[in-house]
Amino acid sequence: MLTTAQTDLIQNSFATAISSRDDLVTDFYHALFAKAPSVRGMFADDISGQSEMLTATLQLAVAEIRNLEALIEPLRELGAKHAEYGAEPAHYAAVSEVLVESLQGAVGPTWTPEHTQAWTAALTVIAQTMLDGAAAADQ
Repeated sequence: MLTTAQTDLIQNSFATAISSRDDLVTDFYHALFAKAPSVRGMFADDISGQSEMLTATLQLAVAEIRNLEALIEPLRELGAKHAEYGAEPAHYAAVSEVLVESLQGAVGPTWTPEHTQAWTAALTVIAQTMLDGAAAADQ
C-alpha cells in the first residue's frame, strides 16, 4: 500500500499540475497517442469530453488515495468498460508512463524521483484493480 508520504506527494503534485496546466489532460492524450498510436482508434476525434471524464476520475482517485477501498468498485467498473472499448493490459502501462511524464512536466523542477515512485505505485494499484474488473466482466 501507499505510505502517508506518498499520498501527500500525489495529492500535492496533482493540485500543482492541475492549477499550472489547464490543458494537462489534453496534453496527456496527445502524448499517449504519440507513444501508443494503436489506442487512438478507441477515442472520438474530439477528445474534450474524454478529457473531462479523465480529469474527474483523476480528481476522485487523488481525493480518495488515502482510502483505496472506496476506489475498488468504481475502478473495477471502469476496467470493465475499458475492456469493452478494447483496452488491453499493455495499454495500462503506456497510460501510466505517459501520465507520470505529463504530471512531471506540469509540476516542473520541484518534481522528484519520489514523486515518480509514488505515482507509479498508485497507478499500478489502479491499473490492477481495473484489470481485475475487466477480467471479472469477461467471465
